[in-house]
Amino acid sequence: MNTSLIGIDVTAPFLKLFYDLSELFVWRNRGEDMSVHHSDAFVQLANNARKRIREITPAELAKFKQLPLIVDVREKDEFIKGYIEGAKNVSRGVLEQNVSQIAPDLATPILVYCSGGNRGALAADSLQNMGYHNVFSLKGGLSGWLEAGGLVETQRNCNVR
Repeated sequence: MNTSLIGIDVTAPFLKLFYDLSELFVWRNRGEDMSVHHSDAFVQLANNARKRIREITPAELAKFKQLPLIVDVREKDEFIKGYIEGAKNVSRGVLEQNVSQIAPDLATPILVYCSGGNRGALAADSLQNMGYHNVFSLKGGLSGWLEAGGLVETQRNCNVR
């Protein structure tokens, strides 16, 4: 098999990309039961936040005539491995501090997401407490997005399903 592209061996970069993205596929196969990796108190906090926020599915997001500002609240090392097209990365730890830089208007429609939905729910609740009133959390996070057939981008600008 010829693994060169214009005389350049592409095997190693391809394998590295596959390795980097493998975590996304592992999360995809785990489904929404992310609680096995989180403390009971954390999951309870996220579930309480869900009672006060609007969670939407990828199918509901697809019905929007104009997409909201998409904010990935995962850590940078998670983000660079794959994110929803157009997403801004503002990690959960600095969201409240930095959100006004990307959304100065409290009426800005904002969709937040994380890997499995818990940090996204907490982020949406926090943004609402700050006065943002058009905030959504992506149900199931990036795992739910991938399960629904959504694409992700990487820093290499490659689309991966």
